[in-house]
Amino acid sequence: MLTPFEASIHETFSKKQYSKISFFNEYNEFNTVDTLIKSILNSELGESIELNSGEIIPINKVVSINGQYSDSYKHIQDFTCDC
Repeated sequence: MLTPFEASIHETFSKKQYSKISFFNEYNEFNTVDTLIKSILNSELGESIELNSGEIIPINKVVSINGQYSDSYKHIQDFTCDC
């Protein structure tokens, strides 16, 4: 059973629409990109998305897609700095 967030990712993939995706990469750096989801991959480690750029991101590292936040990251709403 998919969570509402995972269902949103699957819907975005099936519609082949550009999306604003925020995520943590393998170095725990926060990134935001506007891209297409090329594919959804399944492995023993869990589900991942492959971006149009070829980058593969585990679903559990995706913070938000099109403004909808993952339940794991709802406490993180703003990474901007007014420094």
